[in-house]
Amino acid sequence: MIYCFLIDLKYTQIYTDNSVFKKRTLIIVVYIDNILLCELNKNKILDLKIKLSNYFKITDCETCKYYLEMLITQNRTLQTFILLQKIYFTEMLKDFSLQNIKTVIILMKFRAYLTKIIRTAKLELITQY
Repeated sequence: MIYCFLIDLKYTQIYTDNSVFKKRTLIIVVYIDNILLCELNKNKILDLKIKLSNYFKITDCETCKYYLEMLITQNRTLQTFILLQKIYFTEMLKDFSLQNIKTVIILMKFRAYLTKIIRTAKLELITQY
């Protein structure tokens, strides 16, 4: 049902993940009964929240701090968005009996932007600096 609603509003599904929708700079992540909205412009988020509340019963949890066991930190002034998946990866390592392995945190380059995936013989994530 949410799928049809978002398609009617001209959102498109991301090729690599059917639960992620995008329209310009607004990104929507749908996971069962949770919806995460990502956008620098608060007015665009508020507009979508109003549209969603007209058709669905929703609870606004305001700024997201955790989503699917991932820590989310954002700073609108500095235009930064940090997604920490430590808990997720720790659990995944336990599943493969690798919980004692040494892990290292590697940061992305500053101002790295995700762009459209270019299909080649091997799929690669292309970033633009």
